[in-house]
Amino acid sequence: MDEVDAERIRVNAPVDDPELPILTEVMWAAPDPADPDQAILVNVPAIVDGINFGDIVRLGPPDDCGIRPIVEVAVASGHVRLAAVTEEDEAPDLIAELERTFPEYALRIERYSENLVGVSIHPDLDPAEVAAVVETWLAEDFADEEGLAMSPIIDSLRSIAPIAW
Repeated sequence: MDEVDAERIRVNAPVDDPELPILTEVMWAAPDPADPDQAILVNVPAIVDGINFGDIVRLGPPDDCGIRPIVEVAVASGHVRLAAVTEEDEAPDLIAELERTFPEYALRIERYSENLVGVSIHPDLDPAEVAAVVETWLAEDFADEEGLAMSPIIDSLRSIAPIAW
């Protein structure tokens, strides 16, 4: 894994939400040894739809900062994802609950901020089971709190498809 970390490249994809003041989300990818214009996404996207952890993506030429745009999903990983908003400093407890409940290979978990967690779910798992654990954890630990939430399950593309820039 250290070799992959050393070779990681920055990629980006467009954010398709006019209410957000962000045009693109920048992520990490590992070079695809089969094609220099492809990469394997190693992040769980926070705000870009249609791509997910493990997808093999086709890349355009790098910009002035060396970031390569994702232009197409070449091979979809089949992962889906969700996000959860916790109280400050409670995200590690939710992450620990997920890690205790599901096999290590089946989830890719990322903290986007102190209280926002992204979870990519392997195709071997039922996403509804993961969502149920998150919902239960949020309800039991913070029944009286407002502002805690979970996103719907966000599907990734299931076949080759261009990314709309």
